[in-house]
Amino acid sequence: MEEAGYDWDHRGPKNDKEWAWFLNRHRYFEDLYIAYQATGEARYAEKIFTILEDWLRQHKKAPWGMSFSTAWRPLEAARRVLESWDIVYLKLWNDPLFPESMKPDFLEALTNHGDYLQDHHALYGNHLITEMLALLKLSLILPDAPNASEWQAYALKKMDTEYHEQFYPEGAHKELSSHYQRVVLLNFQKLLTLLEIAKADEALAIWKPRVRGMWQYFAQIQKPDGTAPINNDSDLENVRQLLRQSGQETIKASGETVYFPNAGQVVFRGYDERVPPLWAFFDIGPRGSDHQHEDFLHLSASFGNFNVLVDNGRYTYKPVAWRDYFQGTSSHNILEIEGLEQRPQVNIAKGSLSGTGYWHDKTMHAAWGKAQFTNKLGGLGATWERIVIQLPEHRLLILDQIVSFHPRTAKLYWHGSPGDNWEVKNKTFFIKNGTSIAVLENASTDPSAFELITAEGQTEPLLQGWHSYDFNQKQPAPAGITQLKLSKPLIIVSLLSLENDPDTVEIDSINAKPNEITVQLRRGTGDIHRLILHRANSVSSWFFERTESIH
Repeated sequence: MEEAGYDWDHRGPKNDKEWAWFLNRHRYFEDLYIAYQATGEARYAEKIFTILEDWLRQHKKAPWGMSFSTAWRPLEAARRVLESWDIVYLKLWNDPLFPESMKPDFLEALTNHGDYLQDHHALYGNHLITEMLALLKLSLILPDAPNASEWQAYALKKMDTEYHEQFYPEGAHKELSSHYQRVVLLNFQKLLTLLEIAKADEALAIWKPRVRGMWQYFAQIQKPDGTAPINNDSDLENVRQLLRQSGQETIKASGETVYFPNAGQVVFRGYDERVPPLWAFFDIGPRGSDHQHEDFLHLSASFGNFNVLVDNGRYTYKPVAWRDYFQGTSSHNILEIEGLEQRPQVNIAKGSLSGTGYWHDKTMHAAWGKAQFTNKLGGLGATWERIVIQLPEHRLLILDQIVSFHPRTAKLYWHGSPGDNWEVKNKTFFIKNGTSIAVLENASTDPSAFELITAEGQTEPLLQGWHSYDFNQKQPAPAGITQLKLSKPLIIVSLLSLENDPDTVEIDSINAKPNEITVQLRRGTGDIHRLILHRANSVSSWFFERTESIH
């Protein structure tokens, strides 16, 4: 360390402001403390105090107003309280290595953090919840601070208000990101701990069922491998592990297909003891209150631990081409039409969106949504409707109906997991993962209007075929692209199944009439199953008729 001290505005090797924000959270204090406890070596504790002393010297006072600096963005102030300074105060205050001369400055800084967070916090979103949790924690660890009781009352009131503002009745956080679902949920789990410490039984009686509802939603969307879909800005989250670590092992996925109308998410589940279980996640809902991606009508799908169709993650928040890719259309399993933009959905919804729906009977489940595409002047240029049907044979049938008002080219994207191998043969994608092979068969009302290609790790002429499991990490991953020529209304039907499924099924034919689509599926036995979809009136509501064993 130079005499001038640490550079607390340092942005790291990628010149990323997130690096500087993380630097100012002091999250590494925990690692140093664990090393100190494990080894007893003074150098680990001394490093904490050296870093802390430098930070306090360079940041003597909190700003008079809201700041987005590397040190004083309210989220960083909150994360210091929750993840690092609490360790220093609660675990090291009486340690003989703690410099006595630094204690008054540190105590004053903690108090300043409380006043700052009460007066200058985020207005909404997951940041506000984190900041109010830190304020509540300060009120409990510094009960003699002049404003401690005011901090506590303010924090609890704000968190109650924000629970109603930020969560849908089904327990989904309105940002609709599995990553931020975890962040906010763990904060509320910490709230329960703080309320237990404070012996606030009345508040606990209110908050326990709320937090359980958040966990129940999280459990319901998890894949068979225990991870969550990486929707909107997300990293790969292990829900099953989080449930276990948080003492929520009794909360499990129901095992049944479930529809969350406000979040606009359908989680398809199908079980057959002869093959790995089917899981699929279909987005027919709002964009999310923050951290949105262009992913309306995106579909992810897995067979057991084989994640066949995936969302590609967030990678970076820097406004560069990589951000555009991971946030944009071509990184999701949706449609892109040349020269047009998909009209965005609302960020937050109350109930299901117009043009979307869900239907089921004893053997089938189906969901659908409709998107509009506009030209540069805002005029309607095309429509796209996607219908996803979970067949009783633990397969998915995907119908994409596209109407363009002028001849155009388009691309229907499908994305696979890193390490998988995608091949094209006879209008079919073969997706290989070790010995497992999934099949995405494609057919159309105009077979000459589409062709299949693949891409992986592409940087020119456009980015394509990349995946991000974790923030700031990316790797090549296969993408399947259905290239389309739109000269008249077109229906693409895709059948997703496993190649070694004992009950072979293929697409036999497609027939479209006004407000009616008929798809015939041929079984390995030669029997034909006819699926007829009827649209009710002029709106996007579908009813299904299924006739079996037509020879």
